[in-house]
Amino acid sequence: MRRSPLTALVLTLCLLGASCGGDGGDGTGEEAGGLPPCPVDALDAATGPVEIVVWHTQGAKPGETLEALTAQYNASQSKVRVRLENQGTNYAELQRKFEAAIASRQLPDLIVFDDTAVQLMADSGVVLPAQSCVDAEGYDLSQFREVAVNYYTIDGVLWPVSANLGNVLLYYNKNHFRAAGLDPEDPPETLAEVREYAERIKAAGVVDTPLVHEFSAWKTEFWLTGAGAPVVDNDNGRGGGETTAAALDPNPVASELFTWFKQMQDDGLLTAVPSVDGQIDQFLAMANQKASMVVESSSAATSVEAFLGGDTSVAEDAAGAVETVNISGLDIGAGVFPGLSEPGRTQMGGAAWFLLSTSTPAEQAASWDFAKFLNTVPAQVRWLTGGSYLPYNTAAATDPAAQQFFTAGLSGRWLKIANDQIDAIDPDFPGPLIGPYYDFREELEKAQDDLMFGGATPAQALARAQAGVTAALERYAAEGF
Repeated sequence: MRRSPLTALVLTLCLLGASCGGDGGDGTGEEAGGLPPCPVDALDAATGPVEIVVWHTQGAKPGETLEALTAQYNASQSKVRVRLENQGTNYAELQRKFEAAIASRQLPDLIVFDDTAVQLMADSGVVLPAQSCVDAEGYDLSQFREVAVNYYTIDGVLWPVSANLGNVLLYYNKNHFRAAGLDPEDPPETLAEVREYAERIKAAGVVDTPLVHEFSAWKTEFWLTGAGAPVVDNDNGRGGGETTAAALDPNPVASELFTWFKQMQDDGLLTAVPSVDGQIDQFLAMANQKASMVVESSSAATSVEAFLGGDTSVAEDAAGAVETVNISGLDIGAGVFPGLSEPGRTQMGGAAWFLLSTSTPAEQAASWDFAKFLNTVPAQVRWLTGGSYLPYNTAAATDPAAQQFFTAGLSGRWLKIANDQIDAIDPDFPGPLIGPYYDFREELEKAQDDLMFGGATPAQALARAQAGVTAALERYAAEGF
């Protein structure tokens, strides 16, 4: 794995006397195997409660669940006190704060990033890999889902100490399906079927544009990975060499997807919504019954169910006060992610917990203890039932409480679909590994904006994405984000 210039900066700060965690006993700060040591026993020597700080961006129902789990953990023992600090509404904002805090060492003990941050965090030089703690304690990784462990592993080293898994679903208005003569219990499973259903709904005069789509890059990634198409070279960033260029042009799968987007828009079947911070226009289009179908994250399931029940506060975290909507008579269902050619083919997603090496040994041990609590079956079940995050711990999905949840309310039935989709991900092709992942997504979203709002052809948009992503990879290699 390449060592970035930022890593060199961190090592320099360590040499100048900044605390960089525990020492392996040989003066190098590393164990014989090359990994930094994890002081799993350091909490035993603490004379009082050890406070640890968690940076996160969780809101709505996932945020409420995180607060509840933290309160439960704090009440369950006397050695550790966890303090949550919300750092904004999105991961890009969190990344900016994280990077700005590295030089001053004003870092938390744990940080909750999204699934894309693993290479960046590994390159940052300020993260203690979970593998160090796993090896120090003999912690059993077989309890976790193989595809998730593979996704978060680089060169045999697992980086996050915990994970909250997510996926993607098609949400749809059953009443609109009924009005168009479609079976409300049989949603479309491929993009060809989405077009067919949209044509039927439009022809029946139910709505003008049946599909509303917010053009976040991650959704496009899910389509491409699900179809087996890489987005960068070097085996989608997971090979033994350097990742130096995008793999978006030429890319027949990406061309097929972009062509589908454009034709759906040109034929009046799709309303395009730009990806901007706090965007909820796609949800409002569904709530106001101006659209019939939307592709969105499974982690929105409990919030969507609450919103449909009249609790608009779950959307206010992202967009401030929400305009009045008439949600009476809505009958929302969810189905599998409609793939390019097969249903339910996606990639790994969600959030990952990273332990910072800049903390003291006692704080590192306390953070590891909290992470192990989050990895337990009861905690994983609570993440599922309260926050819509899918289980990282395999046993949690078969726990009686989870099984009951999967068959009960709307969100439970929806999340069962998403949970099954994770099991269908190819563990050898779980998603890309990219250092400048946010730059990658920004360039992809610029290309999609060109396609949907700027008059570009699919070929022109993909050529722009290819050039922009390749430049970002080159810049990252030269400068270290």
